[in-house]
Order: sequence, then C-alpha cells, then structure tokens
Amino acid sequence: MELGRPNSSLLWWPPMLKRSFIPAAVALLALLIAVPASAKLLYVSDKGTATVGRVSCPAGPGCALQTPKRVKAKIGQKSFWAKVQAPQRIAAGKKGTVRVKLGAGALGDLAGRTTTIKVKAVVRQDGAARTQLLQIRLRRAALAPGTSENPSSKPLGSEPPRLARPATAVDVSVAQVSWYPRDSWVRYVSSGGAPGDGILFAGGASGVNSTVSECPDRPSGSDAQLPYQVDFAPQASWYDPVSGSAGIYGGGAVSFRWQGHGIDLTAADPEIEINGAASRAIFRFSGSGSTPYPNQRAALVNLALGSQPTVSNGGKTFTYSHVRGTLTADGVNVFAGFYTPPDNDEFGCVSLSFTTP
Repeated sequence: MELGRPNSSLLWWPPMLKRSFIPAAVALLALLIAVPASAKLLYVSDKGTATVGRVSCPAGPGCALQTPKRVKAKIGQKSFWAKVQAPQRIAAGKKGTVRVKLGAGALGDLAGRTTTIKVKAVVRQDGAARTQLLQIRLRRAALAPGTSENPSSKPLGSEPPRLARPATAVDVSVAQVSWYPRDSWVRYVSSGGAPGDGILFAGGASGVNSTVSECPDRPSGSDAQLPYQVDFAPQASWYDPVSGSAGIYGGGAVSFRWQGHGIDLTAADPEIEINGAASRAIFRFSGSGSTPYPNQRAALVNLALGSQPTVSNGGKTFTYSHVRGTLTADGVNVFAGFYTPPDNDEFGCVSLSFTTP
C-alpha cells in the first residue's frame, strides 16, 4: 500500500547549519537568538523523519530543552504539520538532536518537491536561556514512471474471536456507529485523481463531509470538504448491565482507493467491543494491489474508554463519544508498518450510542 513514504534507497545527509548569535541581556535572563544561514537541502528518510539541527548544553549544570510539539510548514500552497522530536534535557557539555517527522499525506505531496522546516528551540541552564531557530530544507525525489515507493501491507494474524455474550446481556437498539479515520490518511487517499480514486461507500455506510475532523490527529489548513466521519448502518447488538460489556455492530463498507499508489483497501462491518481495558474495534478487510487481503476480520485499534460513557434517557441510553484508537499489531500491518509505535497512538476515533430496553 502506498502511504506517501519515500523509496528506501534514498539517502539523507546530516544537516550542517551555520549559526550566529546576537546576545542580549534582560535582567537575569540572557537571550541568544540564532540566525541560521541558508538551510542545507536534505532528503527525508524512509520513515518520514529528518534531523533539523543540534543544540548544545555548555559546561555546568544540565540544560532543559523546550521545543513546540508540532510545527507548520508548506508544500506549494498546501499547509501541513510536522511532529517535533527532541529530548527534554541535555547533559552538560553534550548536544541534543532535534528532528521532525512528516505524516503520510505530507510525504506524498513532497515527492519531487521541497519544503522548509523551522523549529524554535529554547535551551535553559541555571536561570539563563538561549533561543535557536533551527531550519532545514527537505526534499523527496520524484518517482520513476511505473515504480512503487512503498511496501505492501503485511499479512494479518488469525481472526480474533468474537466477544462472548454473557447470559445476563440484553438486546439494544443502536442509534449510531461512527468511525473517524486518521485525518491525514483521509486527506492523503483523497488526493488521487484517477477514475475510482478516493473514499467510497457501500452497503449502508455513508460519509459525512466537513473541512476538519472532529477527532484530528494531524490538523490541516485545507478547506476541502472530505468524509472525515464514516457512519455505518446499525446491526443487532447487545449490552450486559452486570459487567458493563457490550458488542455493538455496524454494517456497510468504506473503501480507500488510489490506483496510482497501489491503494485498494476496504474496511467493512465494524465490531465495537466494549470490554474495559480490552476494548477494541474490529473490521473485515478486503483489498487488492498493495493491500492483498481476501476477506479477513482483524482488530484494527484498541480503544481507550477513559471515563465514558455518558448515560441519558433515564439511564437507558449509553453514548461513547470520540473514543481514541491505537493501532494493534494487525493494524500496523494493514498500514504497511508505516504507523509504528509510538506514532500508532494517534489513529482516529470511534463514536457509538445505543439504548437498552
């Protein structure tokens, strides 16, 4: 499956940033502003990561390093967010490396193009601080005609067993089963321009278009109307008032297709298992090309329920809103190993609502 990741044969070179410092003193705070010279051009790695620069901690006590969690940049006229990876502390006399990681959508847009990344790093030591503006230009080589830039999805394990229905469970009427896939994935797959490309629905599933996702992982400045929410048709489901467990089922299918990048993946018939810390969402997958799944159930994400649900309607209606999902091992394989830990913890949400008799 194409996930916007560069050819593994590409090399990227360590950054060499020349910096000059303009000292200033304000009371006890010494602020040094680094003005980078022309940023060097680097190739982004096959995992979407690149080193922006290194910051040093002088002799003396150790230093605290502060950077933003994400920085915004542009590829052409499109904006995207890059995740900043940096240590929180640097030992005295040592250097800390600041990196950024680009999402799949940004990597796809970057093929054959360049972007400039800037990260403001603040180093604090013994009551003083200095600020460095790290800057780098990133590039991905354009693909040769007829080549594939990403590996295929990996085989899945055996199908998971269905959550056992306790004898004390009751049938419920389901009002809502919704899935919010990772927003950068939605934008990426929606970039295909060939007939049949995009996000398609069948069997009672439908998409809800909006300019932003209700469960964003990688917010974008794009104002395009995209199906960030997928609603499935309700199916026969159950809830156990004794244990609080539930099996909530949906019908229909959503397909993600981008012919030019080998993507043809369908996720159908969701099974939402409410089972404490073992809660999860299971889908039936099928596909072709770089997603060669014949017709197989797999647990896609583990669900973090937190303090949910919200109970209303005299204690009869239970609502779980925007429950975050973390890719399982099979989920990582579905997406070709691109979203590996720790970045598998930002993979959309599930919402559902059901009413007991």
